[in-house]
Amino acid sequence: MLPGLEHVSREIATFAARWNEETPGRMHQSALGMDGTPTWTGEFYSWVAREPWWRGDESPASSNLRLTRSMRNLRKVAPREYDVMRRAFTGESVEQICDWLNERAVRGGHPERYSLKDTVVLLASGADKLAAWW
Repeated sequence: MLPGLEHVSREIATFAARWNEETPGRMHQSALGMDGTPTWTGEFYSWVAREPWWRGDESPASSNLRLTRSMRNLRKVAPREYDVMRRAFTGESVEQICDWLNERAVRGGHPERYSLKDTVVLLASGADKLAAWW
């Protein structure tokens, strides 16, 4: 692996761990509530009911939301890099991400196709932007 890519790989692993800490794994429990609607998991309820970050709270819980805000910025500025980073955070390999990009391009009728090198560039660029906004 190239020296620069080792750094990018470490950054992506760090961001992925943070992303998995910040976002809940499940939204609903399998049981229904008294009104017949699905009930939220405790993890999702805590995530929804947390204090808003804009109130100036500097607790560890609010500082963990920096990656969520950075990912929102990335989605606005560079949606393709956002998609690639989100898939990397869930554990997909570069090859799987590349295949997904090409399948999506075919479904959308777009002429561009992505190579593994293109996918690595998107990953590196996304990681760089996240690090800058972190």
